[in-house]
Amino acid sequence: MWRMEKPPQNQRSMPVTSNDSDEISANSPQHLPEDDQQVLEAVMADYLEKLDAGNNPDPAAYLEAHPQHANELATFFRNHHWLGGNSTPDTPSLLGAQIGPYQIEREIARGGMGIVYQAHQEGLDRRVALKLISGGVLAGKEERSRFRLEAEAAARLDHPGIISIFDIGSWRGYEYFSMAFIDGPTLQAHVDARDLSYEHIANLLRDIADAVHYAHRAGIVHRDLKPDNILINSDGYPLVADFGLAKTPRGGSILTQTGQVLGTPHYMSPEQASGGRDSDASSDVYSLGAILYAMLTGQPPHEGDTAAQILRSLAEDEPPTPRQIRKDVPADLENICLRAMRPEPTARYETAEDIALDLERYLSGEPTQAGSSGLLDRMAREFRRDQHQTYFKNWDRALENIGFIVFLAHLLMYGLQWLSNTPSDWLAYWPARGLMMCAIFVVIYRAREGVMLPSSMAERPVWSIWIAYLVTLAVLNLISVVSHSEQHNVFQTAAGLSGFAFIAMSGHIWGGAAPLGLGFLAVAVAIAFAPSISPLLLGTMWLISMLTLARHYRIKSAN
Repeated sequence: MWRMEKPPQNQRSMPVTSNDSDEISANSPQHLPEDDQQVLEAVMADYLEKLDAGNNPDPAAYLEAHPQHANELATFFRNHHWLGGNSTPDTPSLLGAQIGPYQIEREIARGGMGIVYQAHQEGLDRRVALKLISGGVLAGKEERSRFRLEAEAAARLDHPGIISIFDIGSWRGYEYFSMAFIDGPTLQAHVDARDLSYEHIANLLRDIADAVHYAHRAGIVHRDLKPDNILINSDGYPLVADFGLAKTPRGGSILTQTGQVLGTPHYMSPEQASGGRDSDASSDVYSLGAILYAMLTGQPPHEGDTAAQILRSLAEDEPPTPRQIRKDVPADLENICLRAMRPEPTARYETAEDIALDLERYLSGEPTQAGSSGLLDRMAREFRRDQHQTYFKNWDRALENIGFIVFLAHLLMYGLQWLSNTPSDWLAYWPARGLMMCAIFVVIYRAREGVMLPSSMAERPVWSIWIAYLVTLAVLNLISVVSHSEQHNVFQTAAGLSGFAFIAMSGHIWGGAAPLGLGFLAVAVAIAFAPSISPLLLGTMWLISMLTLARHYRIKSAN
């Protein structure tokens, strides 16, 4: 059945009956003066007096008794509860209440958007789940709009794997909608119990993916898929519920709280967590993979003590593979899971239907199309990974300029080397190097609008790597001058240090910097065999590297 939190166990769970008339009378507004301003002030005073006396007055009773002041009173009640001493207003219990044709029997769950009750529908004589807006009469216009959008989004979907919406309405200021009552656990209960066979897991996720694909074809992206939002009926069939964060074809986004990252951190996609792009169907594909991960391992892919820790892990860490947690997980199921959870949306399954089809292949004993999760596949994904791309995506032009500056400086050194009488003549190298460093400083200064020190956690390691590179290279150059070493040794050392720096940088920003680092190491080896062209070799490698990085960030910026 519907479960989000345990129903309250206090007196608010008692049914409202005729025997409670004395208490209801005590919590209702008294006879008040008729002058508009006096009426409004008297209502507010009466409400506050009852709170001070330890009663729990129902704002709905005041709004119903004084409809001419409904807007002013609703604002007063919201401000008093949400901005005053009580951070969250207690929604009065509706147990036993008659809401249209629905007789409320018990509370099932509470969430950010609403309260779900089990109710009996008269006339049709059936049990239903009735969801009422959590703010009740205190809910604002935006909250009511979001609540109705949730109901309308689900009502547009007619699929056996999606909870059916029966009715949408309003009662005494409460927005509500009724839906099919599912007398069964959520998928989270099975994840916690770890009582599912691998065949059962594949069957469940195939059916869930099929339902999600149906929603996508209707233009609706769920954006909060998680085991708690999957109900299992008495026949063991999964049903997708809670479209409270759905994106609809009307362009509406149904948010639980304005300004928050949409979704549940454990199961949201990296792009959802970053808030850098509008979530689309590929976000649901990732969440399906995360649900499969939880069913296979008994835990979500990313964990933490706080939401911030989970979001940081989602952005920076790759979760252990399912087979690292449970060695008996079938390789094909692990591959399906990991492909759906690829950090890059374009590397995932294209649609939820593709997940369902691959799971069907697994169940039929046919080869899947998920690919491998072996060492080579993980290395390829590491090369594609870029966890801080948003911090450097506007550096494409600066990187190009630095590449050409370094190349031209080394080309100048190569020409002066041939004109020099002695290979170690400092005039052939040091003026060009000095001009190169000054030009690079100007490019960085202009790109960062005069701010030379790092300003974010993403930038600090990069600054550390290259400052260490420059200091080390300066010391080695000084040693070469003092010892009168051959200049090609300096170029060879610079190539080796550059390779180290690029490989170190690949572990923090773009993984594709690692092959560039290997290219510098290859240049260091080549200089040993062709020392006369060492400036050209090093300058060309720097140009190739900077142009490659610039192209990478230009593509990321365009996307």
